[in-house]
Amino acid sequence: MTRRCWVCGSTRLTRRREATVAGPLSAADFRITDAHYGRTAAIDACADCGFCQCTELADVLPFYEALDDPSYDESGPVRGRRMNDLLATLARWKAAGRLVDVGAGSGVLVREAQRRGYQAEGVDPSRRLCERAAAKGARVHLGVLPHPALTPPYDAATLIDVIEHVADPVALLTNVRDLLARDGVGVVVTPDLDSLAARAAGARWWHFRVAHIGYFNRASLLRALDRAGLVPLKLLRPGWHFKVGYLADHAPIYLPFLRRWRPPAGLRERIVRLNLLDSWLVVFCRK
Repeated sequence: MTRRCWVCGSTRLTRRREATVAGPLSAADFRITDAHYGRTAAIDACADCGFCQCTELADVLPFYEALDDPSYDESGPVRGRRMNDLLATLARWKAAGRLVDVGAGSGVLVREAQRRGYQAEGVDPSRRLCERAAAKGARVHLGVLPHPALTPPYDAATLIDVIEHVADPVALLTNVRDLLARDGVGVVVTPDLDSLAARAAGARWWHFRVAHIGYFNRASLLRALDRAGLVPLKLLRPGWHFKVGYLADHAPIYLPFLRRWRPPAGLRERIVRLNLLDSWLVVFCRK
C-alpha cells in the first residue's frame, strides 16, 4: 500500500522520529489525561505540507470506543474554565444558536455552552464518557461523524484537541463543514509542532503522546481546512488553565530545579491561566 500524507496526499514521507512505545497498545494508552510524555508511534513527516503523522497507527477508533478516563472528570473545574474561554472566543462571531461539539468526551464544553444559552449537543466514540455526559445533563451521542442523530444545520461547531487523534483530518473537517449552516462558524484547536515550546521541549514535548497520531503546524492546519472547504477567519494562541499543584508535579520534568518546590496545600488547588503558545486556535466558516 502506498504511504500518503493524511492532509495533502503526497507520497513524499520521511521518518522524523522512531517509535518510543513498545508492545501492544490498550485503551488506557489513549486516555485524555495520559502523562507519559514522549511516548509515540513512529512519526513520518510530509515534505510537501509539513504535516507529521503516525502512519502505522491509523486504526485507533477501537481504542477510543473502549476508552475510560475517570481522572478526566476530576479535572472538570479546570477544563470548564478553558472551555469558557474558547466559547467566549466563538461568541465574537456566533453567540447563540445550535452548537455541536465533536469529540465531546464527558460533555464539559456542551454543559458550558448550555449555560451560555446555546442549544448544545456533542458526539464522542467512548461509551463510558457518553454515559458520564448523560449523567451530568449533557447530550452527547455515541459514535463519530457522520452521525444519524445530528440534524444540520448548526450555527456553531467545536473541535477542541480532536483532529490530532484521527487518521483522516480532512474528512473529519469536511463532515463538520456539512453540519454547519451557510453562516455557521467553527472553532478548531490543535497543538502546534512548530511552536517554540515544542522545539524547546524536544522529544519530551507534552503533546508527544500515543493518542496523538497527527501533528500540525500553521501551514498544514490551514491546508487541511482549505481542502475541507473551510476558510479561516482568525488564528489565535489559546491559553490553558492549571491547578498550581498540577504545575508543581509536572514542571520538574522540564525544569529540574523545581523538584523541591512544594506549594502550600491551600495554594495547590488554586487555578491559574497560562498560555504556553504551543497550540493554534482557528475560527473558520464555510467557503
